Amino acid sequence: MTLLELGQEIKNLRKSKHYSQNDLQEYSGITKRTISKIENGFIDEVGIKKVEILLDLLGFEFSIREKNRPRTLEELQAERKIF
Repeated sequence: MTLLELGQEIKNLRKSKHYSQNDLQEYSGITKRTISKIENGFIDEVGIKKVEILLDLLGFEFSIREKNRPRTLEELQAERKIF
């Protein structure tokens, strides 16, 4: 996953929870400007802690899996529940 894809995923999760960038700013302490840059892929190197905070607020966490590995049934089912 690229930083652009990660940012888009965070944006999609935020919208699915009906949170605004202002909401995330209020609860995370991360500025709306930084959140916008993360969501739109404009930060070449984003602090992993900031991403972790945003994901946590959205009810998600990092996961490491083998590159190009097909998703498991559980991963596909979890993905369907999000949207």
